[in-house]
Amino acid sequence: MADWEEVKRLAADFQKVQLSSTTQKLSERNCIEIVSWLLERKMVDLIFTSDGKEYLTPSQLVSDIRGELYDSGGRVNLVELAKTIGVDLAHINNHMNEVLRSNKEIQSILGQLIDSSYITRIAGEINEKLLQQGQINVSDLTIQYDLPADFLQQQVIEKNLGKIIFGKQDRNDPKLFFTESFIARSKAKIRGALAGLTKPTSVSLILSHIDMSEKLLFSLFDQTAMYGSLTSKQSGAQYVPNVYARSQNDWVNQFYKQNGYLEYDALTRLGISDHKNYIKKQLASEEYKTLNSLIVSKNILERMEADIEECISSKSFLDMQSNLPSVFNQKDIEMVLDLILTGQRLAQTVVIDSHIISKAFMDNLSDSCGSMLNENAKVIVESGKYQQHQISLQAACLRSQKSEEVEEKVDKREERRKKAAGGKSGGGTQGRETKTKSTKKAGRSGNRNNSESEQLEESAKKSSLEIISFNEIRAALLSALEEEGIEDDIIDGIVSHLLPKLNEKGLEIASNIYSTTVADRTATRRQTHNELQNKLNLLIGDVRLFEKGLKLLPQDLQAQLVKYLLKTLCTDVVNEILNYLATELNLNAIAESFNVEQRSKFVNDLPAEYRNALAPLVKSLVGQNIDDFLSAVDAALACCSMILKKIDKKKDRTTVLNHKHQLLEELNRCEDVALVLHLAILAIFTSATQCMLHCSGRHVAGVLSFLKQYLSEEQAEELTSYHDFVTLMLGGGSEVESAKEKLKEKIPAVKNIANEYKKPGIEKS
Repeated sequence: MADWEEVKRLAADFQKVQLSSTTQKLSERNCIEIVSWLLERKMVDLIFTSDGKEYLTPSQLVSDIRGELYDSGGRVNLVELAKTIGVDLAHINNHMNEVLRSNKEIQSILGQLIDSSYITRIAGEINEKLLQQGQINVSDLTIQYDLPADFLQQQVIEKNLGKIIFGKQDRNDPKLFFTESFIARSKAKIRGALAGLTKPTSVSLILSHIDMSEKLLFSLFDQTAMYGSLTSKQSGAQYVPNVYARSQNDWVNQFYKQNGYLEYDALTRLGISDHKNYIKKQLASEEYKTLNSLIVSKNILERMEADIEECISSKSFLDMQSNLPSVFNQKDIEMVLDLILTGQRLAQTVVIDSHIISKAFMDNLSDSCGSMLNENAKVIVESGKYQQHQISLQAACLRSQKSEEVEEKVDKREERRKKAAGGKSGGGTQGRETKTKSTKKAGRSGNRNNSESEQLEESAKKSSLEIISFNEIRAALLSALEEEGIEDDIIDGIVSHLLPKLNEKGLEIASNIYSTTVADRTATRRQTHNELQNKLNLLIGDVRLFEKGLKLLPQDLQAQLVKYLLKTLCTDVVNEILNYLATELNLNAIAESFNVEQRSKFVNDLPAEYRNALAPLVKSLVGQNIDDFLSAVDAALACCSMILKKIDKKKDRTTVLNHKHQLLEELNRCEDVALVLHLAILAIFTSATQCMLHCSGRHVAGVLSFLKQYLSEEQAEELTSYHDFVTLMLGGGSEVESAKEKLKEKIPAVKNIANEYKKPGIEKS
């Protein structure tokens, strides 16, 4: 209040001074101090000018801005406005919203103030320019008026269209505006230019003569074109007059109707570049087929089909080149044959060059060589060449298999080396991640392997065994083919076609001759050898898998199971080998009846080549190590010309899985109370360890004790209880019958445990 009272006092003093005629006045310094004092206490709001000598109130600044806008004709730049008024540009910007709010007709555009009077004025200017030029583009106006294109189009032109600006907006280009008279003049230009053309002309040439834009021509063409068509609406388009297109179409239709075909080269000479689309449009109602260099009508194809049917029925041949027009090239003839020779026609004919020969005609030629083929086959078998041929084929197959194995090993080693050297971080790339290219080789594909094996067989047949030669067939058929009027090059093609078939037929004849004389004696022997080899491989594989399973058990139980495995399966393997040798050497012996001493004596009486290989195998049966047996059995099989197959882990997993399923199936069918426990324990062991186990009933207790770590308490208790009742039943006494009844009650529970058992920790997976 004291301040306010002081202000009132000062105001009264000012008024007294003004009214009085005193000689004392306030100095400029005093005025500045008074104004500064008022500004410090925010009692007045003033704006300093740029030179600091004058003050403006905000309302005066707004009034000055409006005045300057009016003086500038409705458009003023804010920077120039600040210089004119003499204040900083920041003050102009701070009070801009007040100016815009006070007058809705004023707009701020890119640092400029524009009012409605200016918009009206430039709209009139634009209308005058439109009337003079016939069309205007907003892009050009943007350069002229230095205003945004959107503002000019929306706020100036479109808002005043039909009021101040009289014209139309282009539908395809919203930034383009034109008058009706301009469109009429442009249509007249286009119509006059197109009416005088008689051959295809580029659009660029037409535009250069009529002085018109490309877009305008394309937009008005559909409204004015009565004399032709455009190839496209691109920069390189051409205009094709109707008179030119009509003459083209008449020539094409007449030529096709008269000849039944139409060449692509002829269309190119007429100036038609897009053959497919032109033919599809021009011959839409015709039935034709597209070939390599021309199209052909359905009538010509039907005529050729009739000629081929006659060729088949008359058991003769047909020259396609002489029956088709001379313009058909070799590729066209092949495509015609592909269209015609289908179904039975394909089965009853042979195509050599451009000749179609009936199958019956070729069969007659082949039959004429039959006697020569039989004689040659008989000579080859008697001379032993056929047997050598079979041996060479087997050797080639073995070499290909070995090369594939070696190549596979090399590829895997190379792949491991490249993975170590490249790829992800680490290795030879100093921890940096690098890209790796595929190391797959084309030779590793199955198709190539198959083709290589086929080529080996074919080359073996051609190089080592030829029942009948090319010259023999040609000499036998030459006179008959010359009488038919067949040329020499076609004769060679016929002979080349018959040669592999006659040789294949000759091999069959030689095989029949060989089978009736020599092969019958060895076929049965070979079959027995192969069957025994497969059987022994299966048994040895089982021994290896059973050994893997028993190694999981405690040491004391392992020794018992090793002895049991040697006594059973290993002994069966040795007996099979000994029986095979007894048959091969014509010895009267049955190995299954041998005891240890008789088996050793039988082996010692064999020839040295067999004795040296079989002695370690027989000795391993009385040992305590499965590895000794597996080491000795390989040499024993080799002396019998048998091969022990390599270990295949995938097949091992399949074998274990099949063994488990077999145990479960046998368990579900079994009703013997003691055998149920035995089968259930083996099945649970296989599921829990993923290994097979071979044991007898006396080992069940030890295996069950081992399996308790894989069983739940309820399962272990159920199986242990069942085992106790089995022991009670087998022990005899007065409680045998009650034990049997208890066991019969528990059989479903034991089977259920075995069938539904899952190894702990893998149920989810």
